[in-house]
Amino acid sequence: MSRKLAILISCLICHTQADGSPKQSNVVSKNLEGAHKPATEKQSHQLSWLTKQSRLALLRNRPNIALQKANQSLRLAMDNLQRAEAHILRALAYQHSGKPKPALHACQLAFSQIPEGKLDWYLLRSENQYTLKLHKERINGLNAGLKIHPHSILKPRYVDALIEAGENDAALKIIKDELPTLRWRAHWQLKKARILIALKRKTEAQATLKSALLEIQQRLNATHPNVLLLADRAFIEHLMGKHSKSKATLLKLYKHRAPSSLIKYLEARIPKK
Repeated sequence: MSRKLAILISCLICHTQADGSPKQSNVVSKNLEGAHKPATEKQSHQLSWLTKQSRLALLRNRPNIALQKANQSLRLAMDNLQRAEAHILRALAYQHSGKPKPALHACQLAFSQIPEGKLDWYLLRSENQYTLKLHKERINGLNAGLKIHPHSILKPRYVDALIEAGENDAALKIIKDELPTLRWRAHWQLKKARILIALKRKTEAQATLKSALLEIQQRLNATHPNVLLLADRAFIEHLMGKHSKSKATLLKLYKHRAPSSLIKYLEARIPKK
């Protein structure tokens, strides 16, 4: 056997496993593993960056850019939760653009990925259903959320949904059960007043609103006000016909950087005059 042939046979043996199948050298194998890991990490970092950029664009009231970044993050999502979060960003961008129908669709896509959802997903879906006058779907959706988050903001929003669907008796029953258990009652008195107004019981409604407003005034810190109290005050002032005061209170919500979801909730219910 020639020396060259012997070297060739030796090389083949070194790169063949016991079953006869070719094997990779340790160097090649490690290089392949190393190439896969950075690719995954790079994708994760890029996804995180796009998510932050989308949220930042929403804060800057640039919904088109927010939607663009959200769509890019959706393409990079690696699991159900990441896909759901990307859909929620898309929903927020559509909502900020005044497009409730695609916003609602994006919400539903998020829930299709994570059926139990998150608290803020229920609120976002509810507001878009309110805009589209899908009252029955809204009530059902919030009721489903209450089973998962029983002691949360979903309860007062569920009552709002009943009121805005004209189901005053059902809403009033919940309010009557809730009020005696509370130390601070203004928020629920506001809801009660809305029902009384719908039932044409204006005198009772105004008395209830005055009581709620007095409580809020006593609790408000002039320097660092609670934005939830400010929001209730703006709504109460509107219902009492104090439209200039209501508008001024809304401006304070902007000044104190209230969540955009809270401001949008009020703007959808307080007509611009």
